Amino acid sequence: MPIKVFLAVVTKPGKEKEVQKNLRTIDEVTLACSVSDGLYNVVAMIEVKTLDDYRTFSIDRVSTVPNIIDYTSFIIMEQ
Repeated sequence: MPIKVFLAVVTKPGKEKEVQKNLRTIDEVTLACSVSDGLYNVVAMIEVKTLDDYRTFSIDRVSTVPNIIDYTSFIIMEQ
């Protein structure tokens, strides 16, 4: 069963749609949405096989997306 993670992203002002579009091009991202209010501007759903795969994804893939200021992850324990 794949591991699912919510990725909550803070973007540079006005760059929400661009970050959302760029996240959608990454294979592990199954959904990316802009958020209207709150601390985060974009929320994405990530699916990976292992937690090590997620660590690699967050270090190697998310860090290459332009205009991301910060992000945090929420690993889904059960649905």
